[in-house]
Amino acid sequence: MSTSATYTCAVATTPEQTLADEQRRRKQAGASALAAALLTLAGAIVVLIAVREFPVQYVLDTLRSSLGFGSEAGPGPRARSLLYFDEHLPLLAAFQLMPALGAAAIGFALTFLYRSTTARNPETSKVALISAVAGAVLFVVAALVTTVTLTLDVTSFADASNQSEEAARGVFSSPARDTGEYLSMLGRVALTVAIITGSLNAMRVGLLTRFMGVLGIIVGLLFLLPQLEGQVPFVKIFWLVGLGMLFLHRWPGAMPPAWVTGEAQPWPTQQEIREQRMAAQAERGGKGVEEKARRPRRGRAEPPETPAPEPPRASKPHSSSKKKKRKRR
Repeated sequence: MSTSATYTCAVATTPEQTLADEQRRRKQAGASALAAALLTLAGAIVVLIAVREFPVQYVLDTLRSSLGFGSEAGPGPRARSLLYFDEHLPLLAAFQLMPALGAAAIGFALTFLYRSTTARNPETSKVALISAVAGAVLFVVAALVTTVTLTLDVTSFADASNQSEEAARGVFSSPARDTGEYLSMLGRVALTVAIITGSLNAMRVGLLTRFMGVLGIIVGLLFLLPQLEGQVPFVKIFWLVGLGMLFLHRWPGAMPPAWVTGEAQPWPTQQEIREQRMAAQAERGGKGVEEKARRPRRGRAEPPETPAPEPPRASKPHSSSKKKKRKRR
């Protein structure tokens, strides 16, 4: 049986099975999302420490080294960088491995999100799953290749008698380092696709709120362009923490209904929201007209009721007419 068929069979088919499967896996997934947030923060702190203690690179010296001209005295900027790495090998390893471990944790969390999405919509594309697994693996492999080869080359350069700029350029531009950079770039692109498609699919079935879904799309774009994140990627950290709280059912406020029912609960579209708002306004307006019709008007005195006309009374005969009748008799 193929791997895809095995995975399809393992996916829950009823809401009860979906909730039971998520109950078994949600703690690991939530811990992975929170660990990814912590590793992202720790990696940013390591970068800040490395930048603060990194030897000063002057523009003219760097330009001279790039053009192949030697330095006036002492090692050039590239050689000083390698000697600094040799003195701070643990910092170099943390600088390379922490983002990779964070990417692996993100891939695991996205796999859980894909599984929950597929349980509610079996027609969900596997692009998010394949991209999450491939991106996590590529990131880890690239980090291991770069860390091991760079550590060995830095140590050899520090022990060598030739510490010229040409030898330093050879260390930075080795084939192993180039391979690691290509793998890292491919892993970054794959995780970007996984984050964006996973957020969209989960938002469509109601697992992510619109805020978390849109924020996930932004995080995916920032993952591809890390230079836009700044020194500390607060947006990515916030999104990962929110994802972990959703997985652990610790979301502030009411949980999205899809996590409770085990079925897709799509969020209403803007057109549906407008129609619901207009219907509510029309209902309130109809009730207001009825109440206004029943309610007496305030501020105005009610006109007095006009009495009904009384029937005319028969007039009594005058006394003089009675005397005339008596005389005639």
